[in-house]
Amino acid sequence: MNALNGITVHYLHQNIRYLRKKLNISQEELAAQIGLNRGNIASYENGSAEPRICNLLKLAQLFGVSITDLTQKDLTQEATYEAAHHAYQSHEHTSEEERQEVLIGFQQRSEELMRVMESLHTCHQFKLNSLETLSKDARMMSSHFEQMYELAAKALSEYQDLLHYVRCQDKPTTSSDGVVRNF
Repeated sequence: MNALNGITVHYLHQNIRYLRKKLNISQEELAAQIGLNRGNIASYENGSAEPRICNLLKLAQLFGVSITDLTQKDLTQEATYEAAHHAYQSHEHTSEEERQEVLIGFQQRSEELMRVMESLHTCHQFKLNSLETLSKDARMMSSHFEQMYELAAKALSEYQDLLHYVRCQDKPTTSSDGVVRNF
């Protein structure tokens, strides 16, 4: 998107159509390569729908441009496309496997952090249960700890959902409000 006098210009739909035709493939062929159906591609190309981030990433990789360039630059201009494609290729020195390893590392650290938080919570609960009486200050501190624990657990859960989303794992997740989401 480019801002021109307060007007936002969207290039995504025209870029998808142009780059698909540049690759000389049909909507059906593009859909098969991305894991969608032809109707999805047609909707993207006519601007009536926008792809999910995972599909946008797949499209950008297939076309050999960044997501930013695919959405914000007019790639129907050959010079613009060539510059975008060249920039993408120069950043391709980091392999997909290396990127996935980084994301897996983030996922592992988030799981470790969740275990630490759960251990602290268990320790807190054990201490509370071992005391016969609690002062007013101790009850207030306990209440604040529980609130912070719940907020931290929710934030960590959403972080893990984001990691799954970025890794394009179509794994359903359940948010803290009990809603099952598919990414």
